Amino acid sequence: MRRMGIAVTIVFCASLVGAQQGVNPPPRPLHKVGDHWTPYNPPSEFPADVQVYIIKRGDTLWDLARRFLGDPYLWPQLWEQNQYIRDAHWIYPGDPLVIGPRAADMAGVAGPGDGGAGVGEEVAEAQGQAVLAQEPAGGTLARRATGQLVALGSESDVYCFAYLDESLEELTLTMASAEHVEFKNTFADGDIVFLDGGTENGVEAGQEYFLVIPGRVVRHPATGAALGRVNNYVGLARVLCAQERSATAEIVAACDAVPLGAKARPFEPIPIPMSVLTPPVTVCDPASGKPTGYITYAKEEAETFGVDHMVLVDLGEADQVTPGTILTVFVDNPVPGLPRRAIGELGVLTAGDHWSTAKVIRSKEAMQVGNRVEVK
Repeated sequence: MRRMGIAVTIVFCASLVGAQQGVNPPPRPLHKVGDHWTPYNPPSEFPADVQVYIIKRGDTLWDLARRFLGDPYLWPQLWEQNQYIRDAHWIYPGDPLVIGPRAADMAGVAGPGDGGAGVGEEVAEAQGQAVLAQEPAGGTLARRATGQLVALGSESDVYCFAYLDESLEELTLTMASAEHVEFKNTFADGDIVFLDGGTENGVEAGQEYFLVIPGRVVRHPATGAALGRVNNYVGLARVLCAQERSATAEIVAACDAVPLGAKARPFEPIPIPMSVLTPPVTVCDPASGKPTGYITYAKEEAETFGVDHMVLVDLGEADQVTPGTILTVFVDNPVPGLPRRAIGELGVLTAGDHWSTAKVIRSKEAMQVGNRVEVK
């Protein structure tokens, strides 16, 4: 079930470090900005509270995320903050890269012995390691001290869970066959598969697709209204060649066994959001007065769950909820008019209009679908 971690290393190393291998053609045309050439229109002015790094020859977003954020899988976080970069495979020496807050502005976040407030290359690596500390392998955010800026999830949390399709429309591109299909009906890393759409459907060699298994329609715990269909990510495939009405692809990462009939959805990098941990809500803290909603679905249809479990909630960007938002999970008091009981927290990883995926980062007791949530 957790095979994505190793496989995705190969995928993203090949995608980002291997720009010179021609994953995508370089953007055109080049034009001169200051003393260097670039196809982009990089900004020249930045807020005073951000750290800016000047890209050097040989840099990749993968390596810069490892250097400044402590984890190469957080490269989409850098890309998200530098939207002038149209293609993450291609970054250009001389262009500026916003890394995040200045270390001086994070003085209350860094631990004992962390120093250096400059933005020069000499101290950038130390700042990235000290300030943007990552969760130790196998650990949970529940054990982290408050006041730390941390990644709320991992690559497996965002690439191996699900999304909610509010439109209920069917995905049309299907993994219709595979090599050795006469011997097996589920597939894994390295297997060659065949899609039932080709160039006339916009499929081209080099493109990457999520492999998705459509699930059930999720209904609101209180009203019963249909919220959308949960679609489960099971892997990632890269197109090797495309014909007019079919395409040949390789599974380059698998979260689980990938069955025939899995649907293909165009791949888009998913940034792993970061947030500063604050003290948990106590029994004496009033409601925040911000939007409230419900946990609507739990990974693997778990009846009860706790720290590190992935869930869907019925709040999204239209409800002031974006990646990085912290939600308080609470249970209403059975006696009307008396205070509610806070039982934990969620960290939002991805968001749609009226839904989001979230990871349980704190839990005082077992949670379940139907528990209430509130923006902290």
